[in-house]
Amino acid sequence: MKNKWIATLMAVFLGTFGVHRFYLRQTEMGLFFIGIYIWVKFINILGFPFSTLWGWYDAYRYLMMDQNEFDRKYNSKNFRDRYGNRRENAKNDTYKQGRYIILEQDQKNEKERSGSVFEKYRQRKEIETFKQAGIKHFNNYELKEAIESFQKAILKEPKDNSCHFYLACAYSLSENVKKSFEHLNQAIINGFKDWNKILTHESLAFIRVLPEFELFKQNQYKLTNEIIEKLDLRENRILEDLKLERENLLQNPKNAYGSYFQQIVNNEFK
Repeated sequence: MKNKWIATLMAVFLGTFGVHRFYLRQTEMGLFFIGIYIWVKFINILGFPFSTLWGWYDAYRYLMMDQNEFDRKYNSKNFRDRYGNRRENAKNDTYKQGRYIILEQDQKNEKERSGSVFEKYRQRKEIETFKQAGIKHFNNYELKEAIESFQKAILKEPKDNSCHFYLACAYSLSENVKKSFEHLNQAIINGFKDWNKILTHESLAFIRVLPEFELFKQNQYKLTNEIIEKLDLRENRILEDLKLERENLLQNPKNAYGSYFQQIVNNEFK
């Protein structure tokens, strides 16, 4: 970063030898000043060497420049415009109205970019870890653990269609119809295109036999308000049935307990 006031003072007191030009990275002009002093020192104006007067003229120019113009001319490597774009060829650029920004430590930005790349890599590894854990639980029919793992993965990457598909399968096996449809819908929205897998995967067999699935299929595997309403009605009916069973259990404990335990046995060995 070159300082306007330091350059001005150098031009006033050391301008005879072109020191201010060396300071501003204009080596050729600095050597030119020295050459003028050595070879043309017999040309004096009001008793001052020509190179001295030229240095004073440079000092006057620097004083008349505003800070933005000085930065565009002499700090071009670190110069960025108001939009944050680097302007390495600022000397040749047309002046634009507005406020300009000088970034004194571009290395800091490089470190931030490097950190960002590392963070993305770490996040991808974390997502993959959750996904692989979910697949392992799913294959072992540990549905609750599988759902938890896939949910953690989509919290990190909500658009992962494979995680949404596995969640649709896990919820179908858990007979959670609405959740299964919702995640199958999200999988398709985010790019899942294996229609044959949707129609043949055994884990989705439970929802495929439902009339809502036929509507879902006819609508190019996308949920509509009509389908969602039907799924809500189905859930409400199931809740009503469970409520009636519970009331029956409380009113007829002897018969109800027998049928209740018989149902548990049937579910266990079916």
